[in-house]
Amino acid sequence: MYSLRLSVFARFALWFASLAVAGSVSAQAVGEVTLHIGHAMVVSASGTSEAVRRGTSIHPGDRIETSEGGHVHIRFVDGAMVSVRPTSRLVVEDYQYNPQQVAQSSVRFRLEKGVTRAISGAAAEGAKDRFRLNTPLVAIGVRGTDFVVRTQGNQTIASVNQGAIIMAPFGEGCSPQAFGPCGSITAKLLSADMGNMLVEFRSTLAQPELKPMNGVKAPETMLASAEPRPSSEAVGPRDASKPGTRTTGDDAVAAALVHDVVRLAGDASATAPVAPLVPAVPEPAQLAWGRWAVAKSDATDFSVARLEGREGRVVTVGDDNFLLYRIENGSAVLPQGLGSVSFGLQQAYARYTGPALDIQPATVQGGSLSIDFNSRLFNTALNLRSAATGNVGLQASGSVRDDGLFVSRSATQAVAGAVALDGKSAGYLFEKAAAGGTLSGITLWGR
Repeated sequence: MYSLRLSVFARFALWFASLAVAGSVSAQAVGEVTLHIGHAMVVSASGTSEAVRRGTSIHPGDRIETSEGGHVHIRFVDGAMVSVRPTSRLVVEDYQYNPQQVAQSSVRFRLEKGVTRAISGAAAEGAKDRFRLNTPLVAIGVRGTDFVVRTQGNQTIASVNQGAIIMAPFGEGCSPQAFGPCGSITAKLLSADMGNMLVEFRSTLAQPELKPMNGVKAPETMLASAEPRPSSEAVGPRDASKPGTRTTGDDAVAAALVHDVVRLAGDASATAPVAPLVPAVPEPAQLAWGRWAVAKSDATDFSVARLEGREGRVVTVGDDNFLLYRIENGSAVLPQGLGSVSFGLQQAYARYTGPALDIQPATVQGGSLSIDFNSRLFNTALNLRSAATGNVGLQASGSVRDDGLFVSRSATQAVAGAVALDGKSAGYLFEKAAAGGTLSGITLWGR
């Protein structure tokens, strides 16, 4: 009994001490307003408020609210810069940064409404898995980034000026209280090298979608301000958009495609003398898996370097590990008359991530994929195995979009992939909950 009471007392003492430490940390300013236009307020975690002015200190828990025409720029202690646009509300939920222990940093914002632009500082650069911007609908993680987010009602959209972001809807495996990007199968990656693209999520969708900006206004232009812009911008080197170059229409193109297609070297229509001693250059693969990592995970990883994968291709689906690239010479729509096709598994890579986030090898020991192009339906199965899980089966089915993309998800598994536009090959990434962890990987199929 004595030891139990001592244990309870010790826990209470530690809890009280942690509150004291947290209070001392939260009392420290983590940012400062460097520019403001119009009317804006800062509301502290305790509920006190003050009008924003140049030099106003920003603390963890503060909420920045801008009125119509209001505009606030904030520079944080690690060099990060954030712009809060008119009629917006941004909360600094957490901001922990120590220049001596950058990898232990943690940053989390919550954009409740409106538009914000964020340029990563040392905290996000040194601890990418500890940076998060939430909206009421999605979580956004970064890879060293300058990005813009707009949230309103049942929609969140974002664009990237530099680096990349990962957007995922809240749900299984994606909690608002967590840090860093969500690694769920429904996560969508948007990088600056995709070109003039944005990522959008609506509450009626299963996952975010990539869209060309020429059909949708960029987030930074969607809330116009009547206030004149200062001659010098304190928050960044350039705007996310150029007025006058965008057209309207939120429902313009709802496809996860990139329109800046890299043209294939050579011209298939050109003729050339026959050189009998020189072998013909093989046709490039319609689909290729690119990876973010520099090196392959192991010998079974058949992905290629991201820049190699995107050569002559565009992104269809992906997560924070792999991207599926596809050749799209012209319209990204499946042709008619493809019929019903049974594909064979050509290549596969799998791994098991345990409860402690340890990664162990896994294998795909066979599978099937059939697609009825007439009814736009797919059905697939995989036989998975790892030392930790034993044999595990995955079965999924669903619809195929006109652009050849398909997604199927449940509480315990998910599949997302694409079909080559000639209908001769397909690929998808998968996740399957097993033994307290997750089996995941990529596949490539052919006729």
